[in-house]
Amino acid sequence: MLSTDTILIDEIFHINSVDSQKFDRVSRIVATSSLQDIEMTLDINSELYPLKADESISVQLASTLQDAFKDSADYIMYGKVYRFDEGEKDRVLRFNFGGLLMCLEGPYKKLSRLSYDHVYLFIRK
Repeated sequence: MLSTDTILIDEIFHINSVDSQKFDRVSRIVATSSLQDIEMTLDINSELYPLKADESISVQLASTLQDAFKDSADYIMYGKVYRFDEGEKDRVLRFNFGGLLMCLEGPYKKLSRLSYDHVYLFIRK
């Protein structure tokens, strides 16, 4: 398994909505973490990995790709944190995975391990 310093985020998200209207083969999902403290918006290749509203997914962000974690994931992307927005209590991070975008908004304490760097995104149902 990955060491704790490799894993940057490890959360279960409940999918609130799936929008497949804008682009072919791409869906934008909006999801909330199980503790309802992190909001995620994520573009995903819906042809490779279709998701539906009211499903739950496990999402991990890691700084390295290791076999133990890679083998248990259903969907993996590699990208970069490209923007931070700081609020009074919350932090907003924006990611680019080869044109597929992700935004995380949540408490600074949970998102503080992320910096302007490359990350791996692992998803499984």
